[in-house]
Parts: sequence; structure tokens; C-alpha cells
Amino acid sequence: MITIRTKTRPTVFTIPGETPGPRFVPIGRALALGCVLVAAALASACDDEGAMHEEHGSIVEEACEHTADGPFEDVVATGDAASAPDVTLEHTAVRIALDAASGTEPAFVKFSADDDAEFVFFLSADIPFAMTSSVGETVTPEETVAVDECSEVAVQHTFDLEVGTWTIALGPTSEDEVSLVFEEAGHEEHPEGYGE
Repeated sequence: MITIRTKTRPTVFTIPGETPGPRFVPIGRALALGCVLVAAALASACDDEGAMHEEHGSIVEEACEHTADGPFEDVVATGDAASAPDVTLEHTAVRIALDAASGTEPAFVKFSADDDAEFVFFLSADIPFAMTSSVGETVTPEETVAVDECSEVAVQHTFDLEVGTWTIALGPTSEDEVSLVFEEAGHEEHPEGYGE
């Protein structure tokens, strides 16, 4: 314990490893010690935050992780857009059966955007991928690029979407199944309790 005695009143600091009892130190030294303690606490917080971001990595790395390790959800895409299943499952690899897309027509799933934001859709196979609004307007992707970071994900499509329900057309394709993971661009944090 260190007691700093000023003209008005004493201030007491307790330091681990110090023998209890009053010890008088010059105010300058005490302030320097306080600054060191605050700096150490801030450095520790920054290290923890850096470790968290390093652990979760980029959204591409996160998509690779989910595609490989799950959690997984299985759905069957439909040949009719009106009855398409919803694939809006955060931090989940949605394994989509594509039986309805085996001919000359695509199969359909739906996605619900809760925010006006950019969403990135990661697919395990590079198959035809189209997005339409609830009134049938086709949306052009902001970007479509191959993914080289892992073998589980083949391609990513980035769309600037408004709040609402969107229809995704997959195929036609000879693939029996494709995995889809979506991430909101710039949003890399897991929900509270994730991984527990």
C-alpha cells in the first residue's frame, strides 16, 4: 500500500506484493506509477482485442471455417421461388440440395436482410447465382471473385441490399449440393455466447 500525502488529504494505492502499511512517496513518483498502471491495463485490453480479431480473422476466413466445420443446416431448394426455403442463418453453413436445378431451370432459396448493408455470400461451388427483389427486379452484384484462402469455398458474391426478402436463384447446375455462408460486410463479431 502506498499513501500519497498532499496538502489536502492522503491518497492510498494498494500494489500487489507490497507490504501493508503507510509508505510516503513523492507525488511525482506516485503519478508516474499511476500512469504505468493505466498504460499496462490499456495495453492488456488492446492485446485481448487484437487476439479476438486474430482468432476470428477476416470474413473470408470465417466463411471457410463455417463451411468446413459448421454449424450446418440442411435445406432443399425449390423449383418455385414462391415456396423457396429461407437460408438466413448467421454463422452457419447452409447445405442446399439442388435437385430442382438439375435440368435447365434454377432452384430457389430466400434471404432476409435486416439492415441496409453489403452482404457477402460464399459458395462451396462456382455455380450460377442470381439475386432478385420481392418485386422481381434483378440485382447486380457489387463484386464476384474467386476465393483462394481455402478449398472449401470457391467463390464470393457481394450485394448491396436494402431491408427486405430477396430470392436467390442457384443454377442450373450439375452439382447435387452447394454450401452457402453469408456475412454482413464489415461485421466480424460473433453473437454473444458463440462457441460456448
